[in-house]
Amino acid sequence: MRRVVITVVLIGLFFATGALAQILGSLDTKGTANVDKKILDYEEIESLPIELTPEEMRRLDEIGITHKTTDAPQGPVRNPAEWEPMTGAIIRWPLGLSVSLIAEMSEDIEVHTIVANSSQQAQAISTYQSGGVNMDNVYFILAPTNSIWTRDYGPWFIFDGQGNQGIVDHIYNRPRPQDDLIPQVIGSDWGIQVYGMDLIHTGGNHMSDGLGVSMSTRLVYDENPDKTQAEVDSIMKAYLGNDYTVLEYVESGGIHHIDCWAKFLDPATILVKEVLPGHPSYHLLNQRAESLATQISSWERPYTVIRIPCPSGTAYTNSIILNNKVLVPLFGDPSDTTAIRIYQEALPGYEILGFYGSWYENDAIHCRIMGVTDRFMLFVNHIPLFDTETYDEDYLVSVEIKDHSGMGLLPESLLVYYRTETSPYDTTHLQSTPDPDSFYAYIPFQPPGTVVSYYIKAADSSGRVVTHPPMGAPGAHTFTVICDNVPPEIVSPDSFALATYDTLYYYPEIYDPDDSVHQISYLEIPSWCTLQNDSLICEAPDSSFVDSFWVVAEDEWSADTQMVSLYVYICGDANGDEEINLGDVIYLANYLLKGGPAPIPVESGYVNCDTDINLSDVIYLANYLLKGGPPPCSQ
Repeated sequence: MRRVVITVVLIGLFFATGALAQILGSLDTKGTANVDKKILDYEEIESLPIELTPEEMRRLDEIGITHKTTDAPQGPVRNPAEWEPMTGAIIRWPLGLSVSLIAEMSEDIEVHTIVANSSQQAQAISTYQSGGVNMDNVYFILAPTNSIWTRDYGPWFIFDGQGNQGIVDHIYNRPRPQDDLIPQVIGSDWGIQVYGMDLIHTGGNHMSDGLGVSMSTRLVYDENPDKTQAEVDSIMKAYLGNDYTVLEYVESGGIHHIDCWAKFLDPATILVKEVLPGHPSYHLLNQRAESLATQISSWERPYTVIRIPCPSGTAYTNSIILNNKVLVPLFGDPSDTTAIRIYQEALPGYEILGFYGSWYENDAIHCRIMGVTDRFMLFVNHIPLFDTETYDEDYLVSVEIKDHSGMGLLPESLLVYYRTETSPYDTTHLQSTPDPDSFYAYIPFQPPGTVVSYYIKAADSSGRVVTHPPMGAPGAHTFTVICDNVPPEIVSPDSFALATYDTLYYYPEIYDPDDSVHQISYLEIPSWCTLQNDSLICEAPDSSFVDSFWVVAEDEWSADTQMVSLYVYICGDANGDEEINLGDVIYLANYLLKGGPAPIPVESGYVNCDTDINLSDVIYLANYLLKGGPPPCSQ
């Protein structure tokens, strides 16, 4: 379809009519606005591009003028992932998508089209009917818009602490007041509570794993200069319930949205763009893929990173998952076939469908469609059994099941399906625990060397049926039964206190009576530590702070993982204010003579290096400060 860009003249005419003055005049003291709908209700026949226009660059101060900030939802909050049950998709008219793609979506889910007026609605209906769209699944949202990028300005769906669906509304990072109002319009039309967060953001630069982790590029930090990084992270936690991973840019220019080069396929798998060696982002993308592969996912294992070749202009990561279908952009490039194959291999059981369109290197299907999360979904959460399990005991399957419909689970439907390579699927029933929404089952033990496949299935009285993983048997979880092996256990301390400038030589102490050969690896190594063979050498910097790393000890069959915390302190800084002065002498004296608080860490009080705190340390520190004695901890 032809993509038309609104001209500077048209924008100028709109704001010259006085609309901007009326909007600014309606601002309250909190910076929000109650905007008369008529102000923004003009017939739109064109669309702004995904990037800022030169004219918009001069109006950045208008970003968020229609936004309404509210308190955060009641927690704990959960922000569903893209692969979770969807009832619909939000798009905009005039279209940025082919009618054939819309017809495909309408086979299974509701298509909600934003139209500016009844005339546009009539045009859409005529086009949809002639294009084979299932009109029983077509709905309209009456509201003017500035552009087709519903992913970027559309609603972010959540569930609050009571299990109710909500909408989180960010400040759209464009001076496009109509687009920025869409989450409020949808919330009002659909009867869903809207939570406005005081954060400039964009949907294409946010991906969530559904289990409390989301990722973006540092664009979110750069576009909120009035907030610290910690403040941005805390807003994301409060409104979405997610721990936030913010990644450096991999491109020198462009819109810097994460969906231009990465995509969550499940909580432990990330698809990452791969370009040719001559591409400006070649090295940065490779480094980013390697770095992500060392981070620990919500499934308590490092991410599996899958690379997808994307020659210039082919943003294959900009696809969308809608229930059992994956809609992938096609570019008429030979790499189209490779992209479809990679999706098929990574997501067995899904229907992988390719569509041509007016795609760009930094925009495709994902940018132009916003999925609508099933507000009454049946949510099944489970950390899969991966790699290997010992053969001399049954295998515990722990499951969380939330019935958002409130109509009740069907106990006879709560099953774990399991099989070995040569046998049909058998089942075992999930049993409830005393904890709400908590269930468990055991897969019977199997002989060594057996590969076990399994998936979970649940149903409720509303008719919803869900499997974990989403495609059930085709994408079943697998693990291998090992010999009668005692897994390695890391028994060395999980924390160390180092004085500034001290050096830590670390190698894990491992208990494994039946195996003496281990592979040692480390994840998330601090910048001040270096790896030499299987050991870490950490040279503490000159100031106090806390850091950590992960160590993994593996034998032939199993592994143990431990997070090791590192506490760097200033020797003699007993009160932790990062200075050595008479306050530390008084602090130590109070600790020894009056039962005051101990130094944190206690090692900071070992002033005379005898690994004990007594009056000699108080005297030693006083001599250093008042009489020029030796400094704390000097040998």
